[in-house]
Amino acid sequence: MKVKCSQCGAEIPVPADANLLQCPFCDTALVVDGGDTLFRVVIPPTINASGAVDHLRRFMAGRKTVAGLDTKARIGNAEFLYFPFWAFRIITDIGERVVLEPAAPSALQGIQGMTLPPGDSREWTDEIAGDTLVIQPEVPQNTAHQWMVSRLGEVQVRRIVLYHLPMFKITYEYGGRPYRAAVDGVSGQVFPADFPAKAEAPFIAVAALAMAVFSIEGLVVSNLLLKAVLYGVSAVPILLLAWWISRKV
Repeated sequence: MKVKCSQCGAEIPVPADANLLQCPFCDTALVVDGGDTLFRVVIPPTINASGAVDHLRRFMAGRKTVAGLDTKARIGNAEFLYFPFWAFRIITDIGERVVLEPAAPSALQGIQGMTLPPGDSREWTDEIAGDTLVIQPEVPQNTAHQWMVSRLGEVQVRRIVLYHLPMFKITYEYGGRPYRAAVDGVSGQVFPADFPAKAEAPFIAVAALAMAVFSIEGLVVSNLLLKAVLYGVSAVPILLLAWWISRKV
């Protein structure tokens, strides 16, 4: 089997089990998918391992996670790797944009449909990776395209590229249980596989308490001015209780 280089047009022999190539004539990195040749591109990292851990800690300190996760969790080492994405440059009503779909299986939340991080894109060469782990693409281009269409509907695709994006894989422990996350090595965006989230029950209880108090005051007091005063007085301890719970849960 032979394919044509997307850059110089030379015919390149393809081994039966190969889907990643480098043109021997112009050194262009290519991916073979369904008999077509496509460009392979990489964005070099802009943050290091310690910076990735800092981004993860900021995510841990956010509103979605359990209180104190950023200080109580035991964070392991950040493992650097290159993860493959199919990059679809699509035409929309407001112009062109690039949509990424993972080219390898992943349990990371939010990784599907992510936008291409700003960076200095360049052609992929094996020398760029060196000893770094490079995850090989396993998801066919057509499958990734179907994922995109299921979310965005039918769109006009102008170009498809295989991107190798730098990622940091980090494992941390909290409450005797391990959790996993990945940090984009360009933008610092965090993609958790799972994480200890805030418990919803205490907040639901506070909301129910507030509704009960305000309903009773509304039924007992008929004077509008007095009712407004009582609402204001009652709201203070309820808000303080909600704030205290947000700090503890």
